[in-house]
Amino acid sequence: MARDDSEQGRDQAGADGEAGLSRRQVLAAGLTAAGAGLTTTAEASGIASPNGMVGVAGKGATAVEFRARFAQTGNVGQDFVGYGYLTAAAGAGDDLLFVPGASHSDATALFTAYAVGQLVRRTVDQAVHELDIEGTLTIYQRPGPGASFTDPDSFRQGTPVAVFDIGLHDIVTVFAPGRGLPTLNGDMAQTASAAVAGASRFGRVGAEARLFATGLGTLVDPTTLNSVLEMAGHWTTK
Repeated sequence: MARDDSEQGRDQAGADGEAGLSRRQVLAAGLTAAGAGLTTTAEASGIASPNGMVGVAGKGATAVEFRARFAQTGNVGQDFVGYGYLTAAAGAGDDLLFVPGASHSDATALFTAYAVGQLVRRTVDQAVHELDIEGTLTIYQRPGPGASFTDPDSFRQGTPVAVFDIGLHDIVTVFAPGRGLPTLNGDMAQTASAAVAGASRFGRVGAEARLFATGLGTLVDPTTLNSVLEMAGHWTTK
């Protein structure tokens, strides 16, 4: 959900008021897609113990690590989709996250992630660009392997086990024409949780975390400012 934004001179007019879903609309869509099996904020106040839970860590500790791709689209680069898989998670061994005995990759991952977001602010100053993005992130537990970075929709197959409301701040340092180094920081608030096969639940409704990711971005279209990024990161419990 970050972007390479490697062309200067793009007027910010229209960025703050991008046509598209509001944060509330995006969140509502993500929750609807997550399905009736999720526990909402109002329903989950009784969760008490982290025993057997996935993605629950102590304050300041890493809860989840991930690999992802991000695609920025739209006529002015205002739409974002992120998709990837969990490489590590508190409370989960490798045999829960990947096909047992297989090498770790998108093709063998059993917990995948899919996020959607909208640009809410953009600032361009020579080679350092800033973007603020808001949206939702859903974690899925797949019944088997088969996700592929060549098919973004394959990362939103299976049972949705967690939904997060996210606000991201992306700083892109352009180092060559059409190439940039993105640094993504963000706040996460879990809004839904469901049972996990082989464990208890994924996370806790109401839990907050801090996300960090970095990688490499490539500008696809200098007119629309569309880009693709390859990134890795983690989130830590607040």
